[in-house]
Amino acid sequence: MSRRPALDGLRAIAVLAVMAFHTSPAAHGGFLGVDVFFVISGYLITALLLREWDRTGRIDLRSFYLRRALRLLPPLLFMLVVSLPVVLTLARDQFTLNPVVALASVLFYVANWANVWVNGGTGIWTHTWSLSIEEQFYLIWPVLLIAVLARRRKAPAAALAVLVGVVVVARWISAGNSESTLWLYYATTSHCDGLLLGALLAVLLQRREGLAGTRVRSEVVAWAGVLGLAALFATSRIEPSVTYQWRLPLAALFSALVVHHLVTQKDGPMVSLLSVRPLVVIGTLSYGLYLYHFPVFMTVQNRGFSHLVQHLLELSLTVALTVFSWFLVEKPALRLKDRLPAPAPALVVPAPAGGVAGPVT
Repeated sequence: MSRRPALDGLRAIAVLAVMAFHTSPAAHGGFLGVDVFFVISGYLITALLLREWDRTGRIDLRSFYLRRALRLLPPLLFMLVVSLPVVLTLARDQFTLNPVVALASVLFYVANWANVWVNGGTGIWTHTWSLSIEEQFYLIWPVLLIAVLARRRKAPAAALAVLVGVVVVARWISAGNSESTLWLYYATTSHCDGLLLGALLAVLLQRREGLAGTRVRSEVVAWAGVLGLAALFATSRIEPSVTYQWRLPLAALFSALVVHHLVTQKDGPMVSLLSVRPLVVIGTLSYGLYLYHFPVFMTVQNRGFSHLVQHLLELSLTVALTVFSWFLVEKPALRLKDRLPAPAPALVVPAPAGGVAGPVT
């Protein structure tokens, strides 16, 4: 699947919103950038899986998990190694869990559940809750998708739509209980609607070519999604129950409208705007920026620096770590990932008289 520069531009906006949220009270809606990431991830992973199935007649789970590990694990390990001395000294008081337990929860991608268990339990690694939700999705979703496709059924669009509805309705009902806020935000079962919606979009686009629509209509709908996201970013706060009742699902829905446009149209005003070089570069580095910014920000803040010095330190240290990681950690791992053999196409065996030909995998 060819890379879409405009999707990197959307990633850039999402990661910049999250970074702003973690350093400026004025960016109180920036936490919704994570939901934009979820929709993009759900779409891309499902589209890759479906295209592999269509091309080869199977999905190589071993290769899938190995590729995911090579993409995501090396920078995470580097972030943990770099930040561990800080955890044991300057940032020790930010943990409400034993640092060893917190470290284990991050390494095994269950940091979100650690934060459900104890608020702020993972300290300067709290931001890895979203990585944990994504990894849990990557672990379970391909297996479920194979189970459906192997029975020669259509891709599970209806089931995905029902799942999204169940998650949103369950969260709506639970949002009235102030004690459930940690569960609503950090639990995979209550904050996976963005991933599921992205997966649903991939299924619909793969099976229904007409969903792409005309360029003008797609452009209008996408700009409506952008305006909706802008309104949510400007007005949302993380504490109120309405955030969990309708702002999170709306953010996922608006993101899906934008992603739909970016993956079905090759040009137009929005595609051109999000494909400008600075945004594409930031989007390409967005994983590193997300990984390193939070430990840096949490370490620099509350050290008595002026706002200007604080922000300069936050940005310069984050960018330095991200660039270092990109060239010395991420790119070597990506080159190794690219050397992995592509799944072989399925062999079609001629059917005997009266029989049905089928793939041999």
